[in-house]
Amino acid sequence: MESAVSVHRARPGCDPVNGIVCNGDYVGRCDPGCASTQCCSPQSGEFRCVDLDPDGYCPAADLSVRRDEIEGRTDVQWRFFAGDDCALQERCVNGPGWRRLLMFATVTPNRGTADLFMGPPAENAARFEYSTCHDHYHFDGYAAYELQRDGAVIARGHKQAFCLMDTTPYPDGPDTNLHYTCENQGIQRDWQDVYGSYLDCQWVDVTDVAPGNYQLRVAVNTTQTLNERDYSNNVITVPVAVTPDDSAADPTLPCPTPREGANRQCGFARGGSFACTPGVSLRAGCSAACAVGSCTGDTVLRVCDGDAPCGPRAALAINDDSACRSPTGREDVCSVGRFVCPPSGRFTVLYGGLASDEAVTCNVAVEPVAMGGDAGAPRDAASDSGAEAAVDAASGIDATSDARVAD
Repeated sequence: MESAVSVHRARPGCDPVNGIVCNGDYVGRCDPGCASTQCCSPQSGEFRCVDLDPDGYCPAADLSVRRDEIEGRTDVQWRFFAGDDCALQERCVNGPGWRRLLMFATVTPNRGTADLFMGPPAENAARFEYSTCHDHYHFDGYAAYELQRDGAVIARGHKQAFCLMDTTPYPDGPDTNLHYTCENQGIQRDWQDVYGSYLDCQWVDVTDVAPGNYQLRVAVNTTQTLNERDYSNNVITVPVAVTPDDSAADPTLPCPTPREGANRQCGFARGGSFACTPGVSLRAGCSAACAVGSCTGDTVLRVCDGDAPCGPRAALAINDDSACRSPTGREDVCSVGRFVCPPSGRFTVLYGGLASDEAVTCNVAVEPVAMGGDAGAPRDAASDSGAEAAVDAASGIDATSDARVAD
């Protein structure tokens, strides 16, 4: 909290009531205390006495939004949301069921003269809101998104900022000396917080938006409650396209530009076609942690009815991370989908990297799911596709099919 004895002024623009140390002087955190010409400032993860800026203010962070991480790199994908999905509860989509999303990454570097320091969320309850759905804290007002045309707002979105942290150095450099994490939040000077396009709420819901050319406005520190040297560089506007529905496209064709996520409609490879007994519950995947096949890299997986590739809305199952854990306790990033064998008695497994330009392998295996599941089974992997994940005790794999086909 801001000290009452501090003599340094808050920078113009910062909200002195709601700001996190708007004057930049963390009095009492430096030992010994600082001279009157200095401030106690967060620097590289620790508090140090540093000289005032030439303008007479304490050093401060300076946030901005990287245009190059958005322009030409947006994607439009379908995604299914159950009625109790956190994204629906937190107003990131406009309704349950299948929604069409304009997805993009938000990368916010700190190019200021001090760290952006926020600290442990539990010790700063006035600035964070606890999400019972996600079971962690959110910082409200970090970023806001608007889809515009000719100055009119067509649709809105927002970053659900549950963790501001040192993700990668800015603009590049060795990923060392990381200080800020989800438990002790902030962004070091010359580091950046990265939210990939595949993460929850990294989108604008465009289900009811007509295809065409628009502008995407991205603003950071929208309420100016965070102390910054400069608030004029917190907003960018980039041209984007809401593309026509590509559900019928062949997802095994190469992506023209890098795309991310399990619901994209390009950049997949065939993992094999299989026979099964209709109505029987199965799981298919390439996760050694789940004891179903094996993979290298961070994979995504889609299961299709029959012998042909399919789009996400026609999939029997879609999965990104299996949610199984390795013997060392590490959460698995390989993929497993659970589904019911369709009436056709045939299904095809597609796989790819989380990013379409990432090299992965996925040695697919298939097995029946016993009644009640098992300890190694992933969470309901079909939830993204809206498919049922009913469990059946019977064996569902046709004996004439080699269920452990490698790619």
